[in-house]
Amino acid sequence: MDFDEPLSSSRIVFVGGCGVIILVIGGLFFMGERARKHEDTMAAELAAKTAEAEAQKREAAIAAKQVLVGMTREEVERAWGKPDRTDRSNINGGVREQWAYDTGFYVYFGPEKVTSVGR
Repeated sequence: MDFDEPLSSSRIVFVGGCGVIILVIGGLFFMGERARKHEDTMAAELAAKTAEAEAQKREAAIAAKQVLVGMTREEVERAWGKPDRTDRSNINGGVREQWAYDTGFYVYFGPEKVTSVGR
């Protein structure tokens, strides 16, 4: 495909292997169904790899007795144990939960995961 051609020209590009078909008409791009499926598959694979990397990061933090934003309550318990005190409050229509430890550290949770850690 020659990218120096004016955008008003029409052309079809086929990329073998994954069956990607892109039709360009007057500067507008139209992707074939197989191209969309390929794009969706690639996005799903990237999301799975990212989730796996985040899970490994959290597991390493638990082993090092650290708490990270994004951890679940169960992961925090595995890292630091059960809290010495808990408190729940309503903030902006949502519930915020605080876990306090006698070490002076606090863990704040949103609906499901840690939103912040402090001292």
